[in-house]
Order: sequence, then structure tokens, then C-alpha cells
Amino acid sequence: MARTITKILAVGFLVLSASCAGLGEHADRVSLPAGAPKVDEILDDLARNDARIQSFRAGGTFVIASPEFEAIKQFRGSIRFRRPADLYVQGNQQLTNIPVFKLACVGPEFLMEFPGSRDQSFYQVEGEVFEDIPFSVSPSDIAREMFLPEDWGAIEQRDARVIAFDPATETAALSIGAGDRPRRVLELVRVNAQKPSWVARKDTRLTDTGEVLAITTLDNYTNVDGALFPTLVEATFPTEETRMTFTMRNVRLNEPVPDKYFNIRERARELNLTERQANRAR
Repeated sequence: MARTITKILAVGFLVLSASCAGLGEHADRVSLPAGAPKVDEILDDLARNDARIQSFRAGGTFVIASPEFEAIKQFRGSIRFRRPADLYVQGNQQLTNIPVFKLACVGPEFLMEFPGSRDQSFYQVEGEVFEDIPFSVSPSDIAREMFLPEDWGAIEQRDARVIAFDPATETAALSIGAGDRPRRVLELVRVNAQKPSWVARKDTRLTDTGEVLAITTLDNYTNVDGALFPTLVEATFPTEETRMTFTMRNVRLNEPVPDKYFNIRERARELNLTERQANRAR
């Protein structure tokens, strides 16, 4: 399946490039096999499914890899997410269940801490730039790419094109972005035999110059309260050599997520991070 999707995506890129070069603004007129989905069908499925997920919490395993860490960090713990883009992750020591990693993201703001460890904590709040933050790709960027990359219902149909379709495997590729410079390419598969629906299996985020900024893979979809939910999600930023992977279980949707998990400024003060930054600025 993975090889098939990758193959049709490659074909789709070739079709998109050739069409854009030869047809200009009519680049959406590509030759696809019979039965190919329409743009509005895919976007409607994605938007409808996202609307069913206002928040979630789950247990699982989390992996974080970055050149800024001496080794890959892996934890067992819990994850909480709520719209529009608030994420909280807590990793615990396996034997004692004591927290050893905490990550809170609220929009562009984030706080990453390692309780009981010599690893440095990092935080960023809106309107402030801190010299001691080593990440050019922040945890907030990763969180958005993993769980809320686009408002699918707000995308204009003229800015999206189906660039590949394989009827045998019911897989397709969708390019999103104006003209011949897509900002995102989705690899999709149609699932759910009772009520077929398109879901993303791979999401490639591109820069204005066509370079790969982020790749998010979504797998092991399960039906939770009528929503198709991926229990394996991984985001990689190739240029930054940064990767975050969530393998989730016991997923619960649309339960209230308390504000206490997302008070980044208050927690930063408790950790004396604001004082540390003020001292460095002098």
C-alpha cells in the first residue's frame, strides 16, 4: 500500500508539472482514470471528519528526535489536544510513572520541560524572541502539522487539484496551492466500507520554492464515535532533522480539556525561566 501511494504521488507530481507548463491557469485539467474523486468530495470528507474532533486525549508512546538532544527521547504517557491548536504531552518514567517530560503548546507559544533531568527547559511566548531556544522548528509548528494543518472547508476549489488516482487501491493525491507552486500535497486513501471517506495518509508541506518543509504520516485509522482517527502520527522536518512520533491508544474524543495544562506563562515563572531570560538580556 505504501509503495502504491508513493508511486501515484510521483506520477501526480509529473502530471502536475507538465500540466502547469502546458496549460497555465487550466492546470487542473489532467487526465485521470474513471471514477477519480472530485476536489470538493475530498475536501468535504476531510472537513467533516475534522469537525467531529474538537478535542481528544489518549495514552501511548511518544518519540522525539532532534540534533539538539544527545539521544532520541522516548516516553510512555498521555496526550491531550483541543482546538484550535492546543497540545499537551506528558511522558512518564516507565517503572515509577513519575513525569520526566512535559510539552505544552498553545498556538505559537510553547513550553518544553524535563522534570528531574539536567536537560534544559525551553519556552516561547507570543511577541518575545529568546536567544537560548535552539529550535528553528518549534514544537508548536510540529503540533499544527500533525493535528490541524489546514482548515479544509476554507480552501477554494480553484486552489486544489486531484493530480493522481488509482482505482484499484482507492488512493489519490491532492495538490493544494495556487498555480504551479503547491504549498501542500496530500496522499489519501478511501476507507470505511459502510460509509467510504477520504483520509490523509501522508501530508507533504512545501515552501514557496518547492522544497520539503515537513512530512506528516498518518496511519492505523480507527473509528472513534463516528470520527476516523489516526492512532499513529509522525511529523518530520527533513532540513532540521527533527521528528516527533505519537503512537496512541485508548483514544477519547471531545471530552473537556482543563485550562491548567496550557498556562505556559505561569509555569515558566514557576520554573524561573522568565527570570533566566531577563538576566541573559541584561
